[in-house]
Amino acid sequence: MYLVVLGLGLLTSSLVLAYYLKHQAFSLFHPLTYYSAFHMLIFVIRPIFGYYLDYSTLYQAYGFSPTMADKITVILAANIGYLSFAFFVLRSGNIAVSFRADQSTVEERRRLAQIFPWVVAILAPLALYSISKNFSITNNNYDGVVLDRATGVFINTKGNGYMSDAQLMLAPLCAIIAWLGRFRWLSLLPMVGFVILRGGAGGRGPVIAALVMLMMLYIYEKRVRYPKLQILLAVAAIASLFSFVGADRGAAIRQTVGLEEKEVTFTDNKRDEKFLETMDLANMEFFEYIVWVVPQRSGTYDYFLNNLQLFTEPIPRALWAGKPIGAPIQRVRLWDFGSPIGMTSSLPGMGWISMGWLGVIIWCGLWGHILGALYRRYWQGDQSTLKTAAYMIFVATLVLSFRDGSSLSLAKQTGAYLAPVMVWYLIGRYLGLPRLSELRLSAMYKSRQMAQAIAAAAKDVSGATSATPVRHSAPQRKGPDLPPAVIRRRLALKGGPGAPIKG
Repeated sequence: MYLVVLGLGLLTSSLVLAYYLKHQAFSLFHPLTYYSAFHMLIFVIRPIFGYYLDYSTLYQAYGFSPTMADKITVILAANIGYLSFAFFVLRSGNIAVSFRADQSTVEERRRLAQIFPWVVAILAPLALYSISKNFSITNNNYDGVVLDRATGVFINTKGNGYMSDAQLMLAPLCAIIAWLGRFRWLSLLPMVGFVILRGGAGGRGPVIAALVMLMMLYIYEKRVRYPKLQILLAVAAIASLFSFVGADRGAAIRQTVGLEEKEVTFTDNKRDEKFLETMDLANMEFFEYIVWVVPQRSGTYDYFLNNLQLFTEPIPRALWAGKPIGAPIQRVRLWDFGSPIGMTSSLPGMGWISMGWLGVIIWCGLWGHILGALYRRYWQGDQSTLKTAAYMIFVATLVLSFRDGSSLSLAKQTGAYLAPVMVWYLIGRYLGLPRLSELRLSAMYKSRQMAQAIAAAAKDVSGATSATPVRHSAPQRKGPDLPPAVIRRRLALKGGPGAPIKG
């Protein structure tokens, strides 16, 4: 039966993906592209390998064993979530990409590029200090961080969470430097340095996000909807080089650069790593744990109350001694039934915790509607330099948000990744740099003035030509003027005007 459900999920997801590939909105810039990649890998491809390779590591670590009904529920709920997300994101984001760059955009970017070194000078030292604290395990980078056994939440009792997240700012800083540098080799060096530093710190998520930012800004610069195959293969190859980082938490990189000595251990019972069986991709097992607990053992749902943590999380614990651990109101405690350390709920998983089947539809559909609206707003807007940087950075980090599934994770990582763009904006406002709309208005005014001047000059020329009568007079006889008496006689003989009246 489980194989039938896996096949049904593969068929359904493939049909939705095929429809999207032919849709006018399909591009690397659309949120559905990233949710499709996340869903196909986590809930379509990986479960098939999990079935044949018999994944069991997470079940043993978490202390639970899902029933066949639980496993079938996860696959069906994940596919329903994908259908809901796709329907609403294409409904609110049903437009094709249209690049609006013009001469004013080039001028705006030129002016902003001149002040971006100030952004780097302000934020880069903080980010480098933050990442240096986590680069070597000998520095005890978990000092002051304790695990609350009742909720599974890590509590920072000494340090500052904002300072820990400051290292994420390096990803957008390096991507924007490459963008402003027209992706020349010299402008790519900061990105290379970040990949090494972050890889040595033991995290793959920010590295993947940084590479996606770089790729999105590159194809935006080239005015294409999706990159060429060789670019995709290059990004995939670079990302695969860091596939081992999740296993040793960057130890291999630290040993390569000489910051850590290699330890040689001998063991006879080393567990063989199974393909794709890693906690970074284990949202299927995490979702199975959620279904195993909610509501079978918890007896209730969360009813979206976990989102209240958005209002309490920004307050440092040093300023609020009685700050609640996790969400201020918790109807479901997953740690009461196992040890799900390091678990991420995923988008459909968070919907299930909130309200079961209906929660999956609501939560995935709500995310799809909001992200589709943001997509439409950007591509129908003026596409200024700051808005472009912010949008590309935000969309590039969506896969991490889909993996976590909570609005809190989205808000926290968005704040860290978009901090350079916000500082860039504030410096520009302080220096009085004109906005793109003002530059376009000024260019339009100058163009109109020039057109009016040309029209006025043309009118003056044509008016002077038509107002001057053309006189066709007989050639004047050269020589002295005739005496008046001779003129009168000649007129009298001709009977013309001025001849003397007879009678």
